[in-house]
Amino acid sequence: MSELAAHDVDWVLSGSAVLVLYGATITPNDLDVVPRLDQVNLGRLARMLDELGAVPAHFPTWPESLSREQCLAWSPDPSDPTCFDHLFVTSLGLLDLPPSLTGTFEALRRESVAVDIAGIPVQVCNPHEVLDRLDGRRRAKDVERTAQYDLVRHHLHLGEPPVGTRL
Repeated sequence: MSELAAHDVDWVLSGSAVLVLYGATITPNDLDVVPRLDQVNLGRLARMLDELGAVPAHFPTWPESLSREQCLAWSPDPSDPTCFDHLFVTSLGLLDLPPSLTGTFEALRRESVAVDIAGIPVQVCNPHEVLDRLDGRRRAKDVERTAQYDLVRHHLHLGEPPVGTRL
């Protein structure tokens, strides 16, 4: 998150990290970031990815996955938002940049809240956006996390704010 802030990237936090901020005790596998898709913002994101040595992750069992060679040859093109639609391996860990799978930047930003996380201002999407996408998912990790998802729903029902300081 500090690198996104340092590069002035406009983005919204999505995915399981949002649920952690609302009380889930799970360990996210990656950081889900939904960037604004204009060329200037994607240019800043591209510079950050270059500095972090980011390459798309290779998943041989995924039909849509880039080949290993394509992953290693990948370079960001700010004029093409689709080239950022990958899970990236970076020097700081895994970074997922779904431009619309988890909701568009504009839709997520409308209902997001600004939260200070370790001194970094972060726009956090509405946790219902994450939970609603998980309903009915049968992935192993979602089945294992069902109780945690229910806990977050309980916290939301009580009106509890996310962890961190709301801005």
